[in-house]
Amino acid sequence: MHITPDLTPAAMQRWARMSDAGKQLILERIWCGTCDGTGIRDASGELHPSGDIILRGFCPACGGKVARVIETGETMGSANGCT
Repeated sequence: MHITPDLTPAAMQRWARMSDAGKQLILERIWCGTCDGTGIRDASGELHPSGDIILRGFCPACGGKVARVIETGETMGSANGCT
């Protein structure tokens, strides 16, 4: 299953620099606290000022809200250009 989240342009630049295998693992390992399911559907995201990508979407099992922070700020620099 290959999903491409609906990302803001700045977040998409960071996302594009990750490996396809890494992206897939991230999308498959988003935990739902409601049903203990994993994964995401209807994913969207944005770049946080820290440089991290924030993904939001819904659990494919129960439909509850899920989110994940992808810590890209430490490895790729903050969103405002400071490292």
